[in-house]
Amino acid sequence: MTCLCGLAYLPSLGFEEACVHFDSTVRRVFKAGDSCERVDVILPGFVDLHVHMRGMEQRHKGEWRTESLAALHGGVTVVVDMPNNLPKIDSPSALERKLREADGESYVDFLLYTAYPFLPDDGYVAGIKLFPEDLRNDLNGIFSRASSLGKIVVVHAEDPLILDEADRPTGVEDHWRGHPELAEELAVRRVLWLAARHGSRVRIAHSTLPSTLRAVRDARIRGVDATSEVTPHHIMYGHEDSRSLGPLAKVNPPLRSRKIADELRGMVWAGMADFLATDHAPHSPEEKSMDYGAMPPGMPWLDVMAPLLMSSIGEGILPAEVIDMYSSRPAAHLGLRRGRIAPGCGADLVVLRKRPWVVSEDDLYTKAGSSPLIGRRLDWTVDRVYLRGELAFQDGPVVGEGFGSPASTSWTRATPAG
Repeated sequence: MTCLCGLAYLPSLGFEEACVHFDSTVRRVFKAGDSCERVDVILPGFVDLHVHMRGMEQRHKGEWRTESLAALHGGVTVVVDMPNNLPKIDSPSALERKLREADGESYVDFLLYTAYPFLPDDGYVAGIKLFPEDLRNDLNGIFSRASSLGKIVVVHAEDPLILDEADRPTGVEDHWRGHPELAEELAVRRVLWLAARHGSRVRIAHSTLPSTLRAVRDARIRGVDATSEVTPHHIMYGHEDSRSLGPLAKVNPPLRSRKIADELRGMVWAGMADFLATDHAPHSPEEKSMDYGAMPPGMPWLDVMAPLLMSSIGEGILPAEVIDMYSSRPAAHLGLRRGRIAPGCGADLVVLRKRPWVVSEDDLYTKAGSSPLIGRRLDWTVDRVYLRGELAFQDGPVVGEGFGSPASTSWTRATPAG
C-alpha cells in the first residue's frame, strides 16, 4: 500500500487536504495527518477523449511510444485514439493492426474509435468517429447501429457542402475563412436530429461556437443523449493569435475570433461544456514548416496538460471544475471506474509540485517537438504519475513501453454529463 497526503482534488468537494491510501485501486481517502508522505497536489489521472497518436504509416508524425509518453508526462493516464490513420481504421484487419501496435508500445491505457462505416462490438472500441467527408452519406444506418451497441458517435461537425463553397484561404492567419460558422451550425443540427431519431449517444467533438454548446444543452433537455467537448486552443486562442502561434494555428475546425474564444471560455465557467479534450495532433516539424496549402492541420498538447490546468486555475483563467471535465466526466462517459480519487476507483494519480518553469522544446516527449506553450511560464510541474497504482512516471518513465493496456467500456446506457 502507498499513502500520499496533500491538497487533493476530490469528487464533489474540489481541492481539500487529504490522505490517499491506495494499491491498484484507491482504498481510503481520509483527513490529512502525519503518517503519509507529504506532497503538494494530488490530481486524478486525466482521461483524454480525443487524441491522434498516429503510428502505422504515420510514424514520422508520432507513434504510440512517443505520444503516450507525452500523455503520461502531462498527467493523462487514459486516451481514446482517433481512426484517421494510414490505413484508416475502417476494417477488422486495420483495427487489429492498430490494437497490436498500441498494446505493444503505449505507456498509458487506451480505447479506440473506428472510422465510417465500420463499428464492431469490441469492448475496447468506444465508438465511431465521423469526419466532414462522412457527412455526405446517409447516416441513419450508423446511428442506428451505434444505438443498438451503446457506442458513441463522435462528430467533427462541419457540413462538407458549406466547406466546398467557402472561401479559399491563402495563409494560416485567414485559415478560419475556409471554415464558416454555418458549417458547424448545420452539421450540429443534423447529427442531433439523427441522435434523437435513433436514440443514439452523440458527442460533438472540438466545439468552437457557443451556439453548439447551447444546442447540445437544449437537445439534452429534450432527452437526447448528447454531449460536447471543447479544446484548450478553442477556449484560449483566437485567429488573431496566428502570428504568435505560427503554423500551430492551422487547426481544423479553425480558431475563431478572440471574442468567441472568450465567450466559449465563459460557458466553461458556467458549466455548459461537458468535456475538455486536447485533439492532440502531432505532425513532424518538416510538415509544419511547409507552405500553408501543404501544411497539415493540428496542434500537440499532451505534454503540458496538468501544469497548464493547475496554472490556469491559479491564475483565474479556468475554473477548478475543468479537472472534472478532463477526468471524472470523460471516465463516466466511457463507463470506466477511473478519473476520481475515491474508494474503489482505479488508482490513477498525478502528483504535482509547485515549481515555476518555462516550457521549451527540450521538455517535450511528443515527436512533434512543439507546443503552443513554448516560452510560457507555468507554476506547476508533474512530479510523478501512478497508473493502476504503479509508479509509471517520475523524471521520465519508470515502466517500459507496452505498460499501457486496452481499457474496456462497461456501460449499458450512459448518463448524460452536465
